[in-house]
This record gives sequence, C-alpha cells and structure tokens, in this order.
Amino acid sequence: MKRKIFTLLVILMCSNVFAEKWNIYAGADETTIETIKKCDEQIEQKKYQSAVNTVGSCSNEYIIYKYIEVCTQYFAQSMMHSMFAFKDLEEGETLYDVRTGEGPFNMVYRDDPDTIIDNYKKEHGNSIVLELARANYYFDALKRYGDQWLKTPEEILTFVKDVYSRAYAKEIYDVCIIDKYASILLQELNFAEAEKLYSLLTEKEPTFGNYWYNLALSRMWQNNYQGAIEPAKMAVENTEEDPNYHLDAYLILADSYSYSKDFESAEKVLLDAHEKYDYQPIVFQRLGELYLSYPENRNDEKANLYLDKALSVVCDDTVIYNCVNVCLNSGTPQMTIDFCTRNMKIHKDKFAQGVFKYFLAQLYFMTEDSKKAKKTIEDAEKIFKKLKNEQWQKNCADFKAEINGNEK
Repeated sequence: MKRKIFTLLVILMCSNVFAEKWNIYAGADETTIETIKKCDEQIEQKKYQSAVNTVGSCSNEYIIYKYIEVCTQYFAQSMMHSMFAFKDLEEGETLYDVRTGEGPFNMVYRDDPDTIIDNYKKEHGNSIVLELARANYYFDALKRYGDQWLKTPEEILTFVKDVYSRAYAKEIYDVCIIDKYASILLQELNFAEAEKLYSLLTEKEPTFGNYWYNLALSRMWQNNYQGAIEPAKMAVENTEEDPNYHLDAYLILADSYSYSKDFESAEKVLLDAHEKYDYQPIVFQRLGELYLSYPENRNDEKANLYLDKALSVVCDDTVIYNCVNVCLNSGTPQMTIDFCTRNMKIHKDKFAQGVFKYFLAQLYFMTEDSKKAKKTIEDAEKIFKKLKNEQWQKNCADFKAEINGNEK
C-alpha cells in the first residue's frame, strides 16, 4: 500500500514539474504529442470521426483531455452527452448542417467520459489534467443542457470552479480553461477576478473581440469607466463572427465615454454604429438616452429627434416600449405623452396605433386623468379586437380592470 501511494505522489509531482502556462500538454511524451498533433490536423480538415478515433484509446490523461474536447466540441449528435456520434464532413458541409439535418453519422459506443475518467483514475491515480478534462466535460454539458442534465448546475459549478481555480493558481491551463473560468466569475459578478482573467486572454488572443468586450465590461462594473475605454475600442476593432454581437462592442464603448462624461465621443461612436447597423433601432434609442440621462448633457430636442428616428428604423411594440421607458425614466410623463401622440401621426399601422394608445392610457392614468385613460384604453382594445390579437386584448383588459378598481 505504501509503495502504491509513493508512486502516485511521483506521478502528481511530475505533472506539476512539466506544467507550462497555456500548454496543457507540456508534460506529455513524444508519442502522445504526435497523436494530439495528428488529431488537431484532422480537426482542421473537419475529419471529426477520424479525430475521435485517433484519440479514442484514452491511453493517458492527455489523450483523455483531447478525447473529451473532440466529444464536446465536434460531435455530430449527442445523447445527453453520454454517447456521441461523429462524421468526417464533406466539402462545404458544416457541423451545423449535420446537427440539424438527417444525414448519416456514426454513433461511437464507448464508455461515457465520466466512466473513462473514473476507470483511468482507479488504475493510475488522479492528476490536475484529468480533473480539467472532467471539468471541461461538465461545463459543456451545463452550457448545452442547463438543469436538464444528469448533474445539477450547482454540482457542476461547485466542481468546475474548484478545479479551474486550482489549475489557474498552478498555471496549468489553456485558453479554453481560462475562458470558461472567466465566464463563471463574470456570471457570479466577481468582476475584479474576471478582469484579471480577461486581461490574460487579451494578451494571449489579442484579435478575439469578445475577450476585449468582457474586459471592458468587468471594468465598467467596477466603475472604472476610463479604464474600460481602451479595451472597448479594441472590441470594436476586432470584429465578432455574429455582427449583432459586434454591435455590443460599440454600445459598451459609447457607455465608457458617456460614463466618463465624454458625451461628444459617445455620440460619435453611436453614429458610427448606425452607419454599420442602420437596421438596429437600439442605436438611436441609446442616442436618445445620451441626451436625457445626464443633466450636464440634457437636450430634449436632440433626444426627441433620436427617439423618433428609432421608430423610423423599426416601429413595433418592443421599440415603442423601450422609447417610452427612456422618455419616462429620464424625461417627464408629458414628454412621453408628446412622444406617443407625435409618432401616432407618423406611424399609421393599426397595431402600432393600438400600442401607442395602450401606453398613452397608462400615461394619462399616471397623470391622474382617469377619464382620458379609460377612453384611450378602450380605443386600444377595439383596435386589438379587430386585429384578433389576444395577448394585447388581455393587456388592455387587465389595465381596464386596474382603472376600474382604482375608481371604486
């Protein structure tokens, strides 16, 4: 028994000696490195069935780590993340095509990742790399299945946070691990620690805009608005795959400027955003806020201009509601009434007319004009009845009941 324990300690010590920041595989032997290199080449070629076969032996902790990466990131189909199917993609084919289509793929009948790790651990002992493999597996299952998986979110987060924090302290990690750990800290509102990790990630991957965005966000939540400007600029300069996500970079840069009282720069950023995202009403909504939310930058005329422009981009219930909220929270009830009545003359669509009347009724009620509120909500209700919109009919009926209850 003593000899067995001594051997385990040596294994763990060796793992730490060969640890190298950003390189999980630093302690692996040459054969393992070659196997992982071959697997990476197959992933690059989108030969995911071949890749999983290359590391399917799970012969050591590093191969297990890579195997779980292939399972969780490159599967064609997953059954509760316990069984996985894979496919070598054809030219022009994507994983999205395979996951959403009905094409053929090969289900791999192997032990689930938890069992693979447990069996290896029983025979060879534990290691931080093995724990990281399990943590990555659990984290991915949580992301994809939420509270519908085999373990609860609480169980998963307790485990992965412990593993990631110890790996970070020992500098045994890769980009994937720091990214996951930082996202957990951000979600838990631990902005100071999240900032440290996103600073590391931006140094390592300076062209990945999302890391710059989250670094700016971490600083904003710590009231370090000046410090958020440069990473927010970098987020704007390094585009995201999804253009709508990249719009967030412009918005946080504008916020960094406005909270720093540089309103001119904030307006310029938002106008630049409109040039690129002229189909997004939120840009004009935020410009309206810029001229209402800060007393030293207050300009009702400009605010009204920009809020009206938001409705010229999209005039639906969501945008109307957002603009009404801006007017009401940062302006006055009368300003909000004027906004609705002014735009009712411009936007003649029946649904929009009903929504304007619904909000006007609430505003009249707020300003203690119950008679006008009652008539306006009845007008709105008639419009929605003609449109056969049951949800908005219910909204009107509920508000009518509130008015009538207040009159008793």
